[in-house]
Amino acid sequence: MKLGFAIAIAMILGACGGSERRPAEHVPATWAEVRTSAGHTAHVAKHKVPCRDCHGDASFAVPPASLCEKCHANTRATVHPPDPLALTHVPACQECHGFGKEQAIQPTNCMRCHAEPQGLHVAAVGAHSDEKCSDCHRAHGTPSLEPKQCTSCHADQTNTQHAGLRGCLDCHQMHEERTAADAGCVRCHATQKGKIHVDDRALVANSHPQCTSCHKPHQFGKTEVATCASCHQNKPVLVAAKHTACASCHTPHEGADAKACTSCHRDEHVAHPRPADTGGAASACAGCHPPHKLAAGQKAVACETCHVKPHHGTAQCRDCHEPHAKNPLLAAGLCSNCHAPETKSVAGGGHAGCITCHATAAHEPAKHPPACATCHTKQASLVDKGHADCAGCHRGGPHAPQKPPVACATCHTKQASTAPPGHAQCASCHEPHSGDKKPSAATCASCHADRASTGHGKQVACASCHRPHGPGGVATPPACTSCHPATKRPGLHANAGHATCASCHVAHEKAPRDDRASCLSCHVKQQNHEPTAQRCSGCHPFGDGKPGVIKKPVQ
Repeated sequence: MKLGFAIAIAMILGACGGSERRPAEHVPATWAEVRTSAGHTAHVAKHKVPCRDCHGDASFAVPPASLCEKCHANTRATVHPPDPLALTHVPACQECHGFGKEQAIQPTNCMRCHAEPQGLHVAAVGAHSDEKCSDCHRAHGTPSLEPKQCTSCHADQTNTQHAGLRGCLDCHQMHEERTAADAGCVRCHATQKGKIHVDDRALVANSHPQCTSCHKPHQFGKTEVATCASCHQNKPVLVAAKHTACASCHTPHEGADAKACTSCHRDEHVAHPRPADTGGAASACAGCHPPHKLAAGQKAVACETCHVKPHHGTAQCRDCHEPHAKNPLLAAGLCSNCHAPETKSVAGGGHAGCITCHATAAHEPAKHPPACATCHTKQASLVDKGHADCAGCHRGGPHAPQKPPVACATCHTKQASTAPPGHAQCASCHEPHSGDKKPSAATCASCHADRASTGHGKQVACASCHRPHGPGGVATPPACTSCHPATKRPGLHANAGHATCASCHVAHEKAPRDDRASCLSCHVKQQNHEPTAQRCSGCHPFGDGKPGVIKKPVQ
């Protein structure tokens, strides 16, 4: 190796002028690093070009770029022609034919520049960057490009299943990035029609980022498409024959979202809201039927997944609720499945809709139904204080509305036991929801019209003399003197024989009995006294005894 190095030095020194050798101090230290570069080897060792022809006599300064034209005036760069618009960088000879340390290995190092884009029109070299550029490109030749056939290297990657392709360059560019052809699929298929129309919806980040995720390069037959299960493992599906094929719900070239469930299940009504953690057209159904999260044989998640309220006894949610009904809320018909006697008793009445009173009790059985006054507001506002509890009288309750209320005597024992004949039916005088605590005079007159319209009935309230029942009021009609004192009754009223008012007066007669027959019923001896007189009071007054009137009977 040392002998070879000595021979090379001798050759270089000879090429530098033979006996006219430069002093050692004129040779820079970098010479040891660059002497084996492609440019120095070709000029000094091969063609014996003297050093001074390029470097001159003064020093070893870097020669100007135009120096090469001195000897190579007829050599044209066809790969890098001059650019009059200066849109791309045109390298000098020394940039490709290296004389420096960085090009000491490869005679032409194209990737020194082409690993990065060159200007606006020359992209970086991706594919084939590890191949010899001179296999296809001739830097100074015409034509400058003589590419080899793709099959000379890629014989095993020819496509025989893709209709319409003429050759490799229909999908691939020579120096594009290695995976750039994937984007070319969409560019071409987006303009196609029919079944082979595929647009950019087919590419989805993080799932189907490129066509070759499913279609292996150069193998585009239907039988060679990768199965969904090759990537999407452990994806159980709902129990249905049509769900076993992924394409039944997922159209491969129309994005990640599945088809709407209603596209097949058109008659299923969905009343449940869409869960917040799902998306896509199928998500309304997926809230209960997550297509890939259910155990084998399970059709839907448990209702308790969202509805955490306690159940109605031992009933299951499906016993009362139909998930796909237009209105999945509880209905009276469903209540009758377990509560037949109650629903039968309220049929046709105002309580037929169970949830009217039991809106929350279905999930909270211990919670009482709302108060009757919630609906029966008017009746509740009129009842007497002692009747505020509706169930006190309506002991049949809302489930037996036809059952008569309990008898008034159940609570009003004294009133019932003291009621005179004709007053045994409390409702004849009292309306429970009328708000009247006591019957009015008009109420008595509704039955006792003749008494209310004559005598005292026209002058005082019936309750002044009568009570309908105990314990309040007067037990018997009071004495007449309670209103008509003896001191205020002049004339024959003061006579001791007339002390009993009822002998002549009846409370509900139109006027006192003062005819001759009435008086003779007591005064028998006066039957022949003034037999032509029709009224005794004409001579025997009971009033205030005005002058000229006989006060005492004739003896």
